[in-house]
Amino acid sequence: MPVDGVLLHKIVRELKRLEGQHLHQIYQPTSSDYYLLFEESVRVCLRPDFPHVSIAKKERASEKMPSSFTMFLRKELKGAKLLEVFQVGIDRTVGFVFEKFDEIEGLVRKTLYVEIMGVHSNMVLTKDGRILDAHKRIVTRKREILPGKEYVLFPSGKVSLFELVELPERRNGSAKEVLMGLLEGFSSVSVEELLRRSGHDPDVGWDEVDREKLLLTLAEVKEEISKDEVYVYYEGSHPVEVSAFRFVSFPNPRLFRSASEGLNEFVRWKEEKSTFDNLKRSLRKVVEDELERVEDLEEKLTVELQETRKMDHYKKLADLIVQNLWTLENSSGKVTLVDWETGEEVEVDVGKDPSQKAQEYYEIYKKLKRKREVVKERLEELERERYYLSQLLQSIEDAEDVETLKEIEEEMRETGLMKEKTKEKVEKVKGGFREVTYKGFKILIGKNNKQNDELVRTSSKEDLWLHAHEIPGAHVVVRTGGREVPEDVLEFAASLAAGYSKGKDSGKVPVDYTLVKHVRKPRNAKPGMVLYTDYKTIVVRPRRLEG
Repeated sequence: MPVDGVLLHKIVRELKRLEGQHLHQIYQPTSSDYYLLFEESVRVCLRPDFPHVSIAKKERASEKMPSSFTMFLRKELKGAKLLEVFQVGIDRTVGFVFEKFDEIEGLVRKTLYVEIMGVHSNMVLTKDGRILDAHKRIVTRKREILPGKEYVLFPSGKVSLFELVELPERRNGSAKEVLMGLLEGFSSVSVEELLRRSGHDPDVGWDEVDREKLLLTLAEVKEEISKDEVYVYYEGSHPVEVSAFRFVSFPNPRLFRSASEGLNEFVRWKEEKSTFDNLKRSLRKVVEDELERVEDLEEKLTVELQETRKMDHYKKLADLIVQNLWTLENSSGKVTLVDWETGEEVEVDVGKDPSQKAQEYYEIYKKLKRKREVVKERLEELERERYYLSQLLQSIEDAEDVETLKEIEEEMRETGLMKEKTKEKVEKVKGGFREVTYKGFKILIGKNNKQNDELVRTSSKEDLWLHAHEIPGAHVVVRTGGREVPEDVLEFAASLAAGYSKGKDSGKVPVDYTLVKHVRKPRNAKPGMVLYTDYKTIVVRPRRLEG
């Protein structure tokens, strides 16, 4: 759910404790994030997918130059006293009123408005009702956000819950539609929850609503909104929703006594998920584009390889001419010669000089032979490259956290698939293996090619190594401690190797296994690529770790 006016109402109450403090500095770590530093930090996030305001820890300052708007805010507001924080009604606009001494004008008041409006989110600095500047300058038919223009608030045309006295008797439309048009600050999800708490289906007609019951629920919700806490709801360990009052349709609520703390908990996961999805998408595209390039090149070289098959034909022609030179002394053009191996008659173009023509045929033969060797070698390289890229793509698909993806990104930069970062310092990322203990045996699973290499490198020679047979997948190692691995442990480890491979959705997958001492990495091989011997194969059903 996006931050609605009801949730923002609680945030503003927290922000009011900053009134009377001076603004020490303004930072802008990203293009859509601002931090206002008082004794505590206020984060203003204008990202379209989840804009919000909260009290939050300041992020590390960006090395990039601050925007012109940030520089302007510093000039106008740094050192200013925060007189008031207010919310426009119970809508999604927050105002920060500052006072600062000016040598010419004396004490000057300016208001910084933050508009939490999805893709239209903005931050606007005003003085005496006029715009000084904004995060985004906008010109539309309804509104102009430009320096010098009058600042006009978004009109809600709705009623605040705190001012609501009675509900309308008759209205066309569903209960949800009527309340969405009536209540200020309530999002679509909040309205649905409000109706469910009062025992109504959101799609029921307004005329069928029990207004007394709904008014009682509104009174309960108003009481909850007057308190500071917020609810965060989870699926497993991941927060999936945040609300200013109790939602009845969402399980596993956790109560946060601070509205900012609860909102920040939800936003943190939301942003991590967004970062994860975006990074995964971008890495996948790089690998898929490179795979397409490799496959196109393989196709072209395969055609060229087929053409080199003519080399034996040219050698045969040359040999026939040489074998029959004594009979071709005064011959030219096309002649018929007998192939001494097969006894067949072959038509051969001997040109004007049979000896010279034979030499030309030999040269064509040698050229095609050299080309065949080069093309075959290149096709072998491309086959290895394609397998490596498929392995890389499988690692990306199986990645479950940002750290794993950053390790893969680091590998892709090191192997030249992506350009090295030059302007920003690249932090080396090192994540842990997937790990599980089964019947006393620790089993480790590599999350990407760099981890696969490390897993083999750091394992004992007597540990058991497993990998899906001839398909991309993770390296799996069973730490044996010198013990013999029981059949059920082997099957369990093999099922994990199958589950973290390209065959994870198959019914049965063959998995190779051998001791680590039989696994070696060829010189100059790509990350994750190994050769192994003395192996056996077991067929298992794929499985993955839970959670």
